[in-house]
Amino acid sequence: MKIEFICFIAWMVAQLLKLIINALKYSLKKSENKPKLTPEVLFKLGGMPSSHTATVIALAASVGLHSGWNSDIFAVAGVFSFIVMFDAINVRRPVGKLTDAFNSLRKKVLGQDTEDVKKVEGHTFPEVVGGFIVGIAVAYIMVRIVGFLD
Repeated sequence: MKIEFICFIAWMVAQLLKLIINALKYSLKKSENKPKLTPEVLFKLGGMPSSHTATVIALAASVGLHSGWNSDIFAVAGVFSFIVMFDAINVRRPVGKLTDAFNSLRKKVLGQDTEDVKKVEGHTFPEVVGGFIVGIAVAYIMVRIVGFLD
């Protein structure tokens, strides 16, 4: 249960950072159409940093720090992390772009009042790197500095 808690902390830190980054980004904009920064933003997908990446990297790093970098369980967690990061960049992001194009075309053909197909949010490479850094930092702090898994 302790490693799951570290993963949850990494997810929470990433989501809070996402909220702060969005607040700063939109406070600097002069546009009238600023998105509302509500608590629901904490649970949205996409954006900087990737909370999915932070979570799986915290898992892999915690396992590596606790069980050893040569352990079988670290290999499983590492491969799982790679798959999640690859999927975020190379599958979900392009599908999200296709969904935007599809929704635009659908509105032109069927009319503006047509309901959009739900978009899948992916991540850019920098967003995944941001999540990677958050995951490593949280795991290192929790395992090595706080001694959470001792």
